Amino acid sequence: MNEVMPKKILIVEDSRLNAQITADILNKYGYETEIVRQGEEAVEKAKSGQNPALILMDIELMGKLDGIETARIIQQFKDIPVIFLTANTNKEIMEKIKSVTGYGYILKGVGEYVLISTVEMALKLHEANMMVKQSEELFRNMFETNEAIMLLIEPKSGRIVDANKSACRFYGYPKETLVEMDIGKINITSVINNDKNCIETFKRSYNPCICIQRLANGEKRFVEIYSTVVNYQKKELLYLIIFDITERWYAEKELKFYHHLFENSPNEMYIFHSKTLKFISANRRARENLGYSLEELKEMTPLDLKLEFDMQSFKELLAPLYEGEKEIIIFNTIHRRKDGSTYPVEVRLLLIESAKGKVYMAIVIDVTKQKTLERELQERNEILSTIMKSAGDAIIMIDNKGEVTFWNPAAERIFGYTKEEVMGKELHRFMIHDERLYQLYKEAFKKFQLSGRGSAAGKTIELKTKHKEGHEIDIELSLSAVRIRDAWHAVGIVRDVTERKKIEELLYQQSITDPLTNVYNRRFFMQMLEQEMERTRRNGKPFSVIMFDIDHFKSVNDHFGHAAGDMVLKNIADMVKKRIRKTDCFARWGGEEFIILLPETSIKDAVGLAEELRERLISMTLPEVGHATASFGVASYRPSDTIDTILLRADDMLYEAKASGRNCVKSE
Repeated sequence: MNEVMPKKILIVEDSRLNAQITADILNKYGYETEIVRQGEEAVEKAKSGQNPALILMDIELMGKLDGIETARIIQQFKDIPVIFLTANTNKEIMEKIKSVTGYGYILKGVGEYVLISTVEMALKLHEANMMVKQSEELFRNMFETNEAIMLLIEPKSGRIVDANKSACRFYGYPKETLVEMDIGKINITSVINNDKNCIETFKRSYNPCICIQRLANGEKRFVEIYSTVVNYQKKELLYLIIFDITERWYAEKELKFYHHLFENSPNEMYIFHSKTLKFISANRRARENLGYSLEELKEMTPLDLKLEFDMQSFKELLAPLYEGEKEIIIFNTIHRRKDGSTYPVEVRLLLIESAKGKVYMAIVIDVTKQKTLERELQERNEILSTIMKSAGDAIIMIDNKGEVTFWNPAAERIFGYTKEEVMGKELHRFMIHDERLYQLYKEAFKKFQLSGRGSAAGKTIELKTKHKEGHEIDIELSLSAVRIRDAWHAVGIVRDVTERKKIEELLYQQSITDPLTNVYNRRFFMQMLEQEMERTRRNGKPFSVIMFDIDHFKSVNDHFGHAAGDMVLKNIADMVKKRIRKTDCFARWGGEEFIILLPETSIKDAVGLAEELRERLISMTLPEVGHATASFGVASYRPSDTIDTILLRADDMLYEAKASGRNCVKSE
């Protein structure tokens, strides 16, 4: 017998005593344990090939990482259940625990039984979660790749929540449209009970339910629907498997359809004798399609169905199977029904061993629908080609070598290059003119060639590139990877957003600028002041603030009018902007009051600048008004400062300058 390996539990606890006590209890119950003291060690252990079945994690740990952050990092790359060890159950701790684990916590010092019970429950819950996840992944793969038409329906509302590729092809809607529709917009009525509200029939799993459905082009089709209730992603949904039976319905409408899906294969199946070639058996699908009873078929051979064969030519076809040269023979032919009508089929012949010796098995696929689908696919391809050529956005495709394989007219308009100029050429030689960036792209493209993954794949990003004529343009790029003949190709949809970016920049500037003086507004200044305080707390470098107010400004407005007052404000703002540094932040504080933020500037240098600005203002000749003066208050950052305190001190200094007769500088 194979021995069951003990499950390994990683204990992350900076207290050696507590860790060892916990380990001893777990070892007693057959668990293998390992102890680490820091979060960094736990991350390394989780990254190693020997994964623990469960982690017991103290919240407060030695090192840079606490237990919460350690668990969050581990869960980014490994699905390992984590139970926290804590001595504190306040609301904040509980919220942090809930944010990173669904397996709960254990209070430090709990009894042996509680510890073991919690660990066993967590392991069982994790095992159940893994089984659910695997089950859902299998269902998802089956759902997406199956050739049958499949839908998932919300039972109460009847809204389609998912549709596979076959469903999108059949109904003629793109997936994003189909998944927003109600099943009632597709289902016209139930043939069985003439019920227009077919959703109730689906809920009862009345299988099969025959319905009439309307496609996107208005065409009506008969379908056979099998429904069941499934639990998927924690939701109860109706799972529908749908078969188009329009042709069969009209040809054999007198037949009844049986409620059990697996009673018949969807394809015809025959077994016939290897010597006489007489039919031994034929499945229900075959009998219904041909119109023969099983008793009638047992007196017939495949030659009675296949128009172009005689006994000699058919045995020659079977010879490679009988002699073991081939395991399967596939060919296309025409089958003749009992009523004389014919239909195209694909036949797969095998030689199998039975209890009575060797027999032939024929699996026959009616390809009438396939031929119809091929025609529809060709029509859709033609429609898609028309759409891509007339689209307003550029649609570009490159192969696994980075060379252009598709370039629509919109791409010519946006980038300036004609289709003839770029087809078969390396796209990024046109788009990337910086050699260093081009080399970085080449390295990234090597990874894309191998995996179809990249920093931009599957995303919508904004970037700058150049038009053929040399000017820079802003574009929005949606990039997707497509697997074609075992190689990764890329499809990009490009929109020219140059004008939009200009408008966005203009709106942003308007949001942070005073419209009269064209300097920053008060709100933006407060943001910059807050950032500067944070920077100063980190690097310890000083900064200062100058607040100044134009003296007797009300009299300017009263004597010369508000237009002249506005001109005074503009001229003074222009003078200050020309004198200060690019790193300084100059804003209109309100009315005739202004403020300047001076990064990395001492109080002495700030006072010097204020004096210089005061003197420059005195020497200015202002249109209509003549001369003006201003009062200045200067304050410098202190470690205990908040935004309000430094502004209050600057304002106090300004008030002191006003009280001292104006036209002067006061500092703390």
